Amino acid sequence: MEAAFLQDLRSGWHVDQAILSESERIVIIRFGIPGTRECLLMDEKLAKMAPLVSRFAAVYTCDINTVTDFNDMYELREPCTIMFFYRNKHVMCDFGTGNNNQLDFVIEDVQELVDIVETIYRGAIKGRGLVIAPKDYSYLRRGRDD
Repeated sequence: MEAAFLQDLRSGWHVDQAILSESERIVIIRFGIPGTRECLLMDEKLAKMAPLVSRFAAVYTCDINTVTDFNDMYELREPCTIMFFYRNKHVMCDFGTGNNNQLDFVIEDVQELVDIVETIYRGAIKGRGLVIAPKDYSYLRRGRDD
């Protein structure tokens, strides 16, 4: 299957519209700094994943150096951060890393990313504001200075 093109949200208004316009699908936004290793890796995985989840998810990118409106609000500090929204609400996910607001590490496997999105979607349609990830990523916290 060919990778999809990811739509870039070029202003705060575009981010808001992407979140507001979907009433049945989950909105996935990769906030980050294009060109960084993390963003390049995640964008590749997201582009491969997008056609597989298109029935229930819409995937976008947003350059946090160009669109700064959400950097403080969403605490966008990493070079690559993924956030999930459903019906204009932020959906949190417990990855075991201590940060339930966003996915701020690289997922190496496309199927693993699909599994995460499916789990978040199933939780979101049931009205859950916090979803437990299908895998524990707490091992990523070891050695991190916070």
